[in-house]
Amino acid sequence: MKLSIDDKIKQISYYPKAMMYGFEDGWTILSSNENPFPPSQRVFSAVLDAIPSMSRYPGGEAELKTAIAASYKITPEQVAIGNGSNELIEMSLKAMKHETKNTVVISESSFAFYHIAAQIYGYEIKKAPIKGMNVDLKALRDIIDEKTRVIFLNNPLNPTGTIFEEREFDDFVRSIPDDILIVVDEAYAEFAESEAFPKSLKYMDDFPVVIFRTFSKAYGLAGLRVGYGLGEKSLMSFMERTKQPFSVNMVALIAARAALSDNDYLKKVLDNNKKGKEYYYDALKRLNIEYVPTEANFLLMKLGPRAEAITKKLFDKRVLVRFMAAYGLPDYIRVTIGTMEENTRFIEALKKLI
Repeated sequence: MKLSIDDKIKQISYYPKAMMYGFEDGWTILSSNENPFPPSQRVFSAVLDAIPSMSRYPGGEAELKTAIAASYKITPEQVAIGNGSNELIEMSLKAMKHETKNTVVISESSFAFYHIAAQIYGYEIKKAPIKGMNVDLKALRDIIDEKTRVIFLNNPLNPTGTIFEEREFDDFVRSIPDDILIVVDEAYAEFAESEAFPKSLKYMDDFPVVIFRTFSKAYGLAGLRVGYGLGEKSLMSFMERTKQPFSVNMVALIAARAALSDNDYLKKVLDNNKKGKEYYYDALKRLNIEYVPTEANFLLMKLGPRAEAITKKLFDKRVLVRFMAAYGLPDYIRVTIGTMEENTRFIEALKKLI
């Protein structure tokens, strides 16, 4: 091929492909931080009712925005809808395009798509080390310069499950120049139990802060790919201008609205996560395996030099977990908190391997 390709594109590693295995009976899939339960019954009913309308382009963004806005006591103009959080990440980078400010700042060992998307859109990337297993807001602040345009903060942090707290976030936000966008990705916020988890929405009218959340995790709609952003209305309008028409499909919009209305389902999911987390903590202590206490629906655990080999042996037992070398953590695996049956199967398989 004689077409020239920009070096930034050449440097991008393949993103993990959708798995071609693991969906038949007998697999325990704990690798992608998914909700282990089927969606709410309200989602099933709403989706079935929508089937006759599939010949039409998607409508319903306004209705979903209104529902989301009501749940946060903001206006629909402060809400943007995306094809998962990934489209929102891309929208923020496109909206912030600037002739001289062309740097994105992220933490090491954070969600991989920040780096990938920044490369695709031609940004330079600067990474700050994490501190222990936590986002180090001071280290991020120290590498900001006159070329910085966007900061991505992951809270809770994927893959560690840790959070930065309200007081340090407040100090950080107030120290950032007004012409730098702060993106707070809270994909796992529903699972956070700490009272110190930042109330990030209170900053979005007075500071250049946008918050991303998703229906993929707590609401069980990962297969439909719908996320949303919250921010000051003019900023959200600029982000909206960069997105493709009809990027979120009709079924996703309808399902998300139904999911948002079912608080009983959400409570069931969060209760299961809390019980599963306690089960993992107890089991790993008994096995003398180090782990990172989590505010999300997954757990990072240290297996040392055997981490990759154990991941492969678990795969042979049809238990799928994520080896963390790609995140700079080659001694660790990340395991989703599933149903109690799935959690038990993982622990029993792990016991036999160690």
